[in-house]
This record gives sequence, C-alpha cells and structure tokens, in this order.
Amino acid sequence: MWRTSRRVVAALCVVALGLTRAQAHGDDLEQGQAAYRAGDYAQAFVMLAPLAEQGVHEAEYVLGEMYRKGAGVVADRAEAVGWLTRAASAGYVPAQIALGELLQAAGDGQDLEGALAWLKRAAEHGEADACFRLGLHYIRVAAHRDFAEAAQWMRRAALKGHAEAQYFLARLLLDGRGVEADEAQARSWFEQAARQGHGRAQRFLVVLARPDTPDRALELRELRRHLAAGTVRLSGVSTDPSYGTREKPIRAGRDYGAQWAYLNALRGPRGEVVHYRSLGPCCFFNHPDAPRGKAFLDRYEVQYRGGAPAILYFTLFSDEVRLEAPAGFDVAPFTADE
Repeated sequence: MWRTSRRVVAALCVVALGLTRAQAHGDDLEQGQAAYRAGDYAQAFVMLAPLAEQGVHEAEYVLGEMYRKGAGVVADRAEAVGWLTRAASAGYVPAQIALGELLQAAGDGQDLEGALAWLKRAAEHGEADACFRLGLHYIRVAAHRDFAEAAQWMRRAALKGHAEAQYFLARLLLDGRGVEADEAQARSWFEQAARQGHGRAQRFLVVLARPDTPDRALELRELRRHLAAGTVRLSGVSTDPSYGTREKPIRAGRDYGAQWAYLNALRGPRGEVVHYRSLGPCCFFNHPDAPRGKAFLDRYEVQYRGGAPAILYFTLFSDEVRLEAPAGFDVAPFTADE
C-alpha cells in the first residue's frame, strides 16, 4: 500500500515537473518571439537560442531567420540553412517556406531544386501563404517558370482570402498567362484584394473602370511597368513645403524605374493609396550630362481618395538621392516583397 502510494506520488511529481518545465519553455518562447517581433534581437537570441538547441521548432525557425537576415547576429547563410532545415524537417511550415526562399536566393549555396521541393512540402499543408509562395516561385524563378502551375496555386491561396494571391491571380487572368484571359474574373479578384487594402489592385481597378480606348490600353501597359519597379524605403516626410515642386524637384535616382519605385512608396496622409500618371517632361534646362546638353524635369499627377490632384516634379540629372515623401503625404510600410 505504502509502496504503491510512493510510486503514485513519484509519478505525479515527475508529471508536475514536466509541466513546470513545459510552461517555462512556453514562457521563454513567447517572450523570445515577442522580442524578435519588437526588434530586440539581443533579447530574442538570449531567450530562443537555448530552446533551439533543445529542438523547439518555433525557436529553430526564428534563429534561422535571424541568421538569414543578419538580425542581431552576423548574417550566415550556412547557419540559417542549418536551423531552418531542423525546423522544416519536423514539418514546421513557416520554416519550410523560409528555407525554400533562402535556397532560391542568388549567391553561394543557391539550390533551385531544393527550394522548389521545400516550397512544395509547405504548400501541401494547404496554408494560404505557403500556396502563394509556391505560386510566386513558378512566376519569378525562370528555371521553373510555369504560369499554369502558378495560377493553380495562386487560386488555392486566393480562395482562402490571401490578398497578394488574389492580386497575382488577377494579373494572370488579365494577361492570359497560364489561364485563358478573362478581364471580368480579373476585375473580380482585383476587387477582393482591393477590399483588403491592396494598393496595386486598387490602382488596376481605377484604370480598368475607364472606357476601352487606346489610351486605356497604354495606361494599363504603363501601370504594369510602374508596379514592376517595386517600392523603395522612404526615410520620412519632408518638412520643406517646396520639396517636390518645380523649384525643388525630387531626386529619386537617375532612371525612370527609381521614380516609379518612389511613387509606389507614397501614401496619403491617412495611409490612402496614391495613384499617379505621367504628364511627360517639362521645364527644359542646360546640363552637361544631358543629350545635346538639354535636360528636363519629369511631371506626375498624383492623387489619393479624398485629396485634390497634385503635380510632383522629378529630376534624373542629379547624383544626389533624397528619399523623403513630400509634405502632405505619408510613407508606405516597407516590405521586401513589395
């Protein structure tokens, strides 16, 4: 009787000790993840490195991301691959996605076949973001480009409400890549993405709502070029009210793509999407680097919902780059995938 009771007590103590340790691990994991999200990488490393060593997959994933991005540690591709592989091999989907994207990145250790394999494993779980990332791989990686496969995976993610997938599916439908061209369906998916605040989808809807004329076709072509430029990181909002005027034009870089990336990063004062169109060159002046010595400024009409149209001036003829939003505008949150 006594021996049985002692065994029960001992078993209960072991269970209680295990629960206490699990709770402690859970607390450390939660605090470490919170520190990572807050940008306190030193604290995140202190909290998560011991858990990663013990095989906690969420911690392995964050540690791998820190080494991949050089966040609080010296960027180390081999370390990143090692930690992400541990978590990915255990079936942790975020690690499978991150590992796939790391392996597809250019540089020593690039492994496009391995990248595709990990992204496929992630997508097989059916999570929206994993399906989207696999679809994006089929679009962006030339060695594996397959628009039909891309459309299939984008549709899976889009049906789950993934705004980026809805946007890319709309683009495929609009252009007839991998699927039969269907502007009505494309517009429907643009609308679903736009309702979630997707700025690029909102821009397409503005143009698609216009009458079907050669000018509309030209604007659609230009819009595709503009959006392909991506988004730059703006440092803030200028305190100079004349910045962006003819007298003080914006110096975004020495090519048109730099101008478009700058404009893609603008938002209205309350985060509104900014729409823009080129008004062509103006204001010619002498400059030694310009063809035949005649330089010019570029003009764009910009507008956001609720705001009056404004004209911003750019110069290509300056080596100095100043990436601030003009007074009265705001800055878009920077994302690497923008």
